[in-house]
Amino acid sequence: MGTFKSSLLISVLMLCFGATWAQNGTLTGKFTDTNTGEPVPFATIAGPNGTGTTTDFDGIYKLSLPAGTHKIKFSYVGYTDSTYTVTITEGKETVLNHKASTQTQVLGITTVVGGKFAKALGEEIVTVEVLNRNIIDNSSAFQMDEAMEKVPGVTIVDGQANIRGGSGWSYGAGSRVLVLVDDIPLLTADAADVKWSFIPTENVEQVEVVKGAASALYGSSALNGVINIVTAWPKNEPYTKVIMYTGFIENPRDGAYVWWGRNQPLFGGGNIVHRQKFGQWDFVMSASFNATKSHLEGGSNQEVRTSVKLRHRPKKVAGLSYGVNLNAYNSTGSTFFLWNGIDSSIYRPLPGSLSEYSTLRLTVDPFVTYFDKHDNRYKATFRYFNALNTNNTGQGSLPQLYFGEFQYQRKFNKIDMNLVSGVAGYYADVRPPGGADDTASLVGKHNGSNFAVYAQVEKKFFQKLTFGFGVRYEYFRIDTFTSDALPVFRAGLNYQAAEATFIRASWGQGYRFPTIAEKFINTSVGGIGIYPNENLEPEKGWSAEIGIKQGVKLGKWLGYVDLAGFVNQYDNMMEFTFGQFGPASGQLFGLGFSSQNIGDTRILGAELTLIGQGEIANKFPLQILAGYTYIDPKSLNWDDTLRIVNSLGEDAIAPGFTRNGMPSYAGTSSSTNNILKYRFRHTIKLDAQIGVKKFEFGVSVQYTSFMESIDYLFVSDAIIGFEQSLLGTSAFSGLKEFREENNRGNTLLDFRIAYNVSEKIKLSVLCKNALNQDQMQRPAFMAQPRNYTVQMSVEF
Repeated sequence: MGTFKSSLLISVLMLCFGATWAQNGTLTGKFTDTNTGEPVPFATIAGPNGTGTTTDFDGIYKLSLPAGTHKIKFSYVGYTDSTYTVTITEGKETVLNHKASTQTQVLGITTVVGGKFAKALGEEIVTVEVLNRNIIDNSSAFQMDEAMEKVPGVTIVDGQANIRGGSGWSYGAGSRVLVLVDDIPLLTADAADVKWSFIPTENVEQVEVVKGAASALYGSSALNGVINIVTAWPKNEPYTKVIMYTGFIENPRDGAYVWWGRNQPLFGGGNIVHRQKFGQWDFVMSASFNATKSHLEGGSNQEVRTSVKLRHRPKKVAGLSYGVNLNAYNSTGSTFFLWNGIDSSIYRPLPGSLSEYSTLRLTVDPFVTYFDKHDNRYKATFRYFNALNTNNTGQGSLPQLYFGEFQYQRKFNKIDMNLVSGVAGYYADVRPPGGADDTASLVGKHNGSNFAVYAQVEKKFFQKLTFGFGVRYEYFRIDTFTSDALPVFRAGLNYQAAEATFIRASWGQGYRFPTIAEKFINTSVGGIGIYPNENLEPEKGWSAEIGIKQGVKLGKWLGYVDLAGFVNQYDNMMEFTFGQFGPASGQLFGLGFSSQNIGDTRILGAELTLIGQGEIANKFPLQILAGYTYIDPKSLNWDDTLRIVNSLGEDAIAPGFTRNGMPSYAGTSSSTNNILKYRFRHTIKLDAQIGVKKFEFGVSVQYTSFMESIDYLFVSDAIIGFEQSLLGTSAFSGLKEFREENNRGNTLLDFRIAYNVSEKIKLSVLCKNALNQDQMQRPAFMAQPRNYTVQMSVEF
């Protein structure tokens, strides 16, 4: 009897399920781009009653639906939404392919960096600027920092990026701007610095810049913002591009500067990138080289870089992909840190300050991503980063970084909400190269670790208002030094007031733990000592802004204007300070740099940006990227006593070596006005290019106001007297004189012209620093005078 009842129950259930299944049919198809024919992955296909799915890497989708007539909506960021009416037959498969065009507005550009998921640029709750591939190509930039200088509000000095005056000058150690390449931090284990020449510029597809504190999502180094560099994957058709260039540096205005006679400084190089699909495998290879004979006496540089990206998308497991990215870089050269004076010595090194270096960098980045039909997305990324550095001073370092991150994303279509969460961490090991002892190391032997958890949600209300909130908890350790692990928060709003008008407001906290180099470095760069500070403490802060982004359409020319007001505040700020941190009997009387806590600071400012592209008069393509940034960077304890210490915790400021005889931030500044050191109050940037038939004409303008404040000791009469009487040199007196004579700011003007021989071949001529201005990028270091580049690019 029991067996009969069980069999009957099973039969009934099978009939019910069979009836339910029989009532369903399948909708399948492919989502592609109308113009390129490329598949659109991760697009949303929404059905009735909250049903839906997403396309896979090949743009293919499959959705089970009840028999009957339904409305199906296709949507993806940057594309025009479309809705179809389709009839589903039970037990049958219905095919519905969809082709869509990208939105005809710059505000529809897809970005990821603002919230770690794809969204339209106009809907970001923070200021995000985008640098596209065209501007990178047009600038003839071998390194990404040259291209990044085009972005309004971004300044790069000696490789150190700062956004809206958030950083001064630290010669590469400790960054407040986190640089990502394909969502993985590009920071070394010792200094957490960025080597821009390591980035595969030839394969960069887009650069996204977040302005303001982003530590809630990205961690410690994002106190001042984030730069996310997105590299390209293959399309349907194979693609190869080769660029070759060469050039020379012209004599400066003042012939007394010239040390090279008739042997002009030269440079040249090239790069290649190849992208191709092999079935379910995606393959990218790129390589580049560059060689320079510098305008600085004794200076030279040779660089070689190669990169490989490999990804597999197995057919049997829809939504799964895995692969590895490999990058290798080697550079050798020589340079100096401090000039020997002005006039005939301006391009010459201070005696004994020329140094030779060799750098080898390697990254191995395995990754796995998976997304299912319910919009759950999982991503695991890993990195091994080796950055060997040696020089002729007998010191070097072998920093190795092991990084990992697991991320989960979920899009809730029914309630129009996105969730991003994850865990991340790294282990850093720094030691002398080649098994040498600690005296042969820049920083000695140390290790550190980090662990973080984070989450952010963004919810859209009434299809107009987006609210975002995020939190991150982070822990740091260097040897026995640990951080007080506190959560940092972030919140923001974006309201679409009209079709192309977006108003936003945001607030975010930031936190930065000292790097191994900032605490323990003990070396000399070009004759200047760099000293440790084991007493260095973490800094934290917050940023807030309110802004409006307005779309602009002039015929076929489309763009946007963005206006923002902002405030950044830092507590216990860390900055490299020039002072007497070594013994008076040592090199340059013990003068040098050390990272110090300089107290609390605040930066108020405003920024206006214009970005656009399209045709004017229906036949001339015009692209513009322009902006003006104003900042008012102040110390909140300008006249308060400031304790600057060496690694032993002893006072390192002698009263005679301060401007006013007082150990305060005001005393360490060359300015009598309250302004943070190594900042420009005003910056103006413009990059524009127009096409006329087969020709392209471009211009780039960058204006920076006078750098009002530097370290006082650079222009101190006491130091100048010691230098002239004991060393017989004029490096410091020359710096003081140069600043007095060039105190009205600097304008850098570049021109370029290109001729399209065919659709695949382009010839370009570039003139940089066309006005042949004397440019001091930072104290006692001159940039190139006017120079010319000839470039040819060929696509296959």
